[in-house]
Amino acid sequence: MQCNNVTTIPKGLLQLRGSLSSMMDSLYYNPKVAELMNTSMGQYLNGHPFLAMAVLVFGAMATVPIGIFLTFATVTFIGATVGLVLLEVFLLSLGGVSLLCVLSALAILSILVSLVLGACYITSYNVLNFYYSQREEDGKPEV
Repeated sequence: MQCNNVTTIPKGLLQLRGSLSSMMDSLYYNPKVAELMNTSMGQYLNGHPFLAMAVLVFGAMATVPIGIFLTFATVTFIGATVGLVLLEVFLLSLGGVSLLCVLSALAILSILVSLVLGACYITSYNVLNFYYSQREEDGKPEV
């Protein structure tokens, strides 16, 4: 049973794919990125794309809590110079435990987001491969 309702890809979608491809190529061939990819860590992450995506998602999601914690630590340090040393130790311990909880939750969340993104990528890759293989089979004359 073959599908005769083959739709064409819109021209805008093809242009978007081309522009994204050229943008990724320019990013990948950037000298700083090329230097990073030549290191052992870059080669390891290149061989393990799921881990690279998890690290990227975790890094992006962890910047705000770390910035808030550093601001909090600076404010409590200034307060401690006024004479509240015991309060600083308590607040920094409380802030450190809170940061540990937030970063642990972000690590779990980044792994889950990476799993979802990986599943979407694999699914769309297989669907597109199936679509184009069916399309190529429909275009060939039968012998």
